[in-house]
Amino acid sequence: MVSNLTNKKTIILLDDEDKLMHKVFTYSFKHADVRTVPSSYSPFDRDELAKEINNNYQQVLFFGYFNQLYLILPLISKTIIKKWIIDHGIAKLSEDNELSNLLQIFEYKERGLIDYIGTTKYDLYITFSDKMNFLQLDYKREKIEGKNTNKSIGILNQYYEFSSNFYNQISGVALSDIKNVKVLNYNNITKQFAIDFNIELFREQNIEKLIEGNMVNLNCKFCDISPIPFLISMDLEIPCILGNTNILDDSQELKNYLVLESDDDVNEIKEKIERAVISKKEIMNLYLKWRKDYSKKSKQTIESFMKLGGE
Repeated sequence: MVSNLTNKKTIILLDDEDKLMHKVFTYSFKHADVRTVPSSYSPFDRDELAKEINNNYQQVLFFGYFNQLYLILPLISKTIIKKWIIDHGIAKLSEDNELSNLLQIFEYKERGLIDYIGTTKYDLYITFSDKMNFLQLDYKREKIEGKNTNKSIGILNQYYEFSSNFYNQISGVALSDIKNVKVLNYNNITKQFAIDFNIELFREQNIEKLIEGNMVNLNCKFCDISPIPFLISMDLEIPCILGNTNILDDSQELKNYLVLESDDDVNEIKEKIERAVISKKEIMNLYLKWRKDYSKKSKQTIESFMKLGGE
């Protein structure tokens, strides 16, 4: 294995569609090059990228389940340290393709095609701690000065995902006095459902733009919640209510404000929204204390993962 890893000797590869995650990795891995790979990459493109990696880098990190990454992997020299980062938790393994992808990564590790596996999901790490390392990604959004808070609520997950709890979130909003909802996308059925509750949906496909300017954001998924949208929302001083997650397990006071006890209880969603608006100042004071500790832990886990394979 290569030792004494130095600045810019690591390259991170991820799907070209992951615009937000490109920012996250650039922020979290400050001494690495971050590269997005288009789905249109040809064999020639992959060969050229592999040559660049083999000639200039000591380790390569692959992020997510993306077909182009699988095709690039065998082109990387055996002398390069190869690490794969998984971003889906245990609940996703109920889907056949997610389970197949995880088993494929395990097989690559057993065959020596990759050297280390990391995961951003704590539940997956606890379950397979003998096979992978845990790392906590970070991303900081500075508060936008002069940005007015609209009387709107943002729903931060897709309506078509089985775990999104989308319609219960709409129903919870309907019980409040806020009738404008920003979403990533919707179809005719979703739109009609909202109309029946006198709610107007506004589409904003850029997740960061969706998060901005709301009174409250909702990420009340049944499972597999990423901390990144939560961090963005809270850094912008917009309370973000979460579903089933361990993200705030180390801050019970903050958890009482922002994490649902029952994800499908629309009355609780409504109550959490109202309480977040009323208690925003206290919530943000608790968050600032929690945030410092989160960033510290994130740096530690990332540094540990980066050093794997070095001496």
